[in-house]
Amino acid sequence: MDSSHREAITRAQRIVVKAGSNVVSARGRVNTRLLTHLAEDIVSLVGQGKQVVVISSGAVSTGLGRLHLEAPQDLPVRQAAAAIGQAEMMAAYHRIFKRLGQPIAQLLITQAEISERGRYLHLSNTLSTLLEKLQVVPILNENDPVQVGGGIGENDRLAALIAARIDADLLVLLSDVDGLYTANPHTDPEARLISTVTQISAEMLRAATDTTSQVGRGGARAKLNAARLAMNSGVYMVITNGRQRHALGGVIAGEQVGTVFVPRPAKLRARQRWIGYALPPQGQLVVDDGAVEALVRRNASLLPAGILAVQGEFRPGDAVSILSLSGREVARGLVNYSSGDVKRIRGRHTGEIEALLGHRDYDEVLHRDNLVLLT
Repeated sequence: MDSSHREAITRAQRIVVKAGSNVVSARGRVNTRLLTHLAEDIVSLVGQGKQVVVISSGAVSTGLGRLHLEAPQDLPVRQAAAAIGQAEMMAAYHRIFKRLGQPIAQLLITQAEISERGRYLHLSNTLSTLLEKLQVVPILNENDPVQVGGGIGENDRLAALIAARIDADLLVLLSDVDGLYTANPHTDPEARLISTVTQISAEMLRAATDTTSQVGRGGARAKLNAARLAMNSGVYMVITNGRQRHALGGVIAGEQVGTVFVPRPAKLRARQRWIGYALPPQGQLVVDDGAVEALVRRNASLLPAGILAVQGEFRPGDAVSILSLSGREVARGLVNYSSGDVKRIRGRHTGEIEALLGHRDYDEVLHRDNLVLLT
């Protein structure tokens, strides 16, 4: 790891820590030993004047263990298990942090707090108050018992969204693997640990797997998507093995552990982060190579002529994904026309919009001010 990256990590003041299911829970029970090590590291950091937010997994696995059930289960059972396990997880957090003299708070998040700007702002204000004024450690999780569809997805994404929202300096994902590998280390003996990542390549995404356990939802691909958000938001991210004793302390001390993801020099503004990552896309627009070139190289708007196909149902103002012919997601943005209207004008010139629709509210299907590149 480059010395400048090591220095940036050791100097980080606002830190988001995501503790994976396989770190905080073992065989259906709270892993009190590792949770105690994590809490001790966090209390030490708070004592140094740093601010720490925890994203905690483990509710489903702990709840299933309490019910003496094996994963996987259907959605209602998993939601019930999450409700049971969340109470047990928080009781353990409260007991351990109280012994260390550190107050904590619990926040349960749904997609609404991420995608609705007003609630997004209130969440940010609450976190800032807890961190800055009260020196309290917030512990967050998705509100799984009430989230049915269109949820945040996995805690890796939630952690990256929170890190971006509060302008964190560092995001640490504590996992059951040492970092990002060239292939799945559980199945490929030739897999090599990647120590530093400055750009997420197509090869990395192709090599990534979707999940690592029956109860956890965040595998390598989820972590890469989280890294992309963090890097675009100016946040360093580290994946390291949270099963090691005082793993978080080792990261902050600048030890060569795990994989470091280096942020882009020019980070996305708050509104860009909201458009690009907080809003769930309601549809997809497949565009030709010329449109991709215009978006990426010339920072252009998306015109109807470059659109080849329309997928999903959406209304004006909804978020949509822009895909290349190969299926790669190039950008996201807020669309000016409904899916039905875009189907009628796709592949046509701007001057034909009024004749085809009976109105011409905009020349662009997505204006460049409402577009965020994801490459």
